[in-house]
Parts: sequence; C-alpha cells; structure tokens
Amino acid sequence: MILSILTFQTPRTPPSFQPFADLCNERYAPYLSQPFSNFGPESWYSAVKPYHSGIFPFLAMDLMILYRGCTSNLFFGHDLLPYSSDENHPAQMDDSVMNQVNAIVSSISKGTSTMQFRGYGNRIDIGLNALSTLYMEILSSLTQVECGVLSYIRQLQFEKYQDPMETKTFGLQKLVAEKLNKSPVAVHKSLRSAKYNLLAETATAMKQLMA
Repeated sequence: MILSILTFQTPRTPPSFQPFADLCNERYAPYLSQPFSNFGPESWYSAVKPYHSGIFPFLAMDLMILYRGCTSNLFFGHDLLPYSSDENHPAQMDDSVMNQVNAIVSSISKGTSTMQFRGYGNRIDIGLNALSTLYMEILSSLTQVECGVLSYIRQLQFEKYQDPMETKTFGLQKLVAEKLNKSPVAVHKSLRSAKYNLLAETATAMKQLMA
C-alpha cells in the first residue's frame, strides 16, 4: 500500500479538514483503501490502493485550490504500509512506520508548500520530486480569482468524465463563465495566468512516471 501524509502549516486558525474529506469521498474514494485519519497536529494519513499512484498530483491540485494561501505539505511513500490493507481492515501505522512518518514531518521546510515522493526507485523519485517542486510553486502562487475558476473547472471535469485525473477544458470554459458571470475570454485569461496547461501537463507527466 502507498502511505499518503498531509500536513498544514498556518499561523492562523487551521482550516477545517472536512471540505477536503468530502472532496476525497466524491472524487477519490475508489482509489483510497480508507479515508484520511488524523494522527497529529494538523496532520492526516491515508492508504492508497496499489497501482493508483497516478492520483497524487491531481489530489494535490485539488487540495491546493481548496486551501489557497495555506501552506500544505504532502508525502507519498510507496510500500510503507501492508499490501493487504483495505477499508474493512484499515492500515494502522506501527512503530517503525510511525518513526519514519515523524522523521518525514519534522524534516518539512517551514513556510513552503511541498510534495515529496519516496519508494518508487531512485531515478523515478528524483524525477517526481523535481517536477513536484515546479508543480507546487505554481499551485502556491494561485490567486483567489484563479482558484475560483479552477475550482469550477475541476468540478465540471469530474462531473463530465467521472475521472479526477481528467484535465480537458474543452467545452467547459463557457459553463464556468456562466457560473461566475464572467466572459469566456476572462475565464480563458484566468486559466492562462494560472498556467493551467503547464499544471495539467506536469500532473500527467508525474502520473506517467509512476505508471
């Protein structure tokens, strides 16, 4: 199983985790063997089913759009949990895994949103972590307006394709414009300023590296 860790760093009141839990239940439940569980201050973990690593960059995109302005750190560790864990027998982190998790959380740089990968092989880890640096830098710079547009785009993508890893926007920009009472041109400009095409291509590249 693949261990997923999420932590928030914020000097203000921490955001509610429930909106992200609801989003995961809607879009990612088929890929998770169990919901995210709290294990420390503003820290959660989940187990992802084998062969479903491809969801990670898209899950990170949805999280960063939802919690714009909040420093978020994600970690994905391959084969750190028992292979046989499932929703009827949730994975429990034993002392060995918990020690690794504590070391990972304590090593996270303060004040910077990050996404880290481990356990996919040295070269793949290097590639994934290099791409994730660029990816999280773009996601961290999104404005409130850009996140508003991207939030609707992601929702419409899922409603249309029933796949959280689908990034096509064809035919959806007009619907977003109507929803936000904006012109299609304004929506297109927001997607361009958010570097959405680069985000989508980077997410797909990371997915392919983990295939």
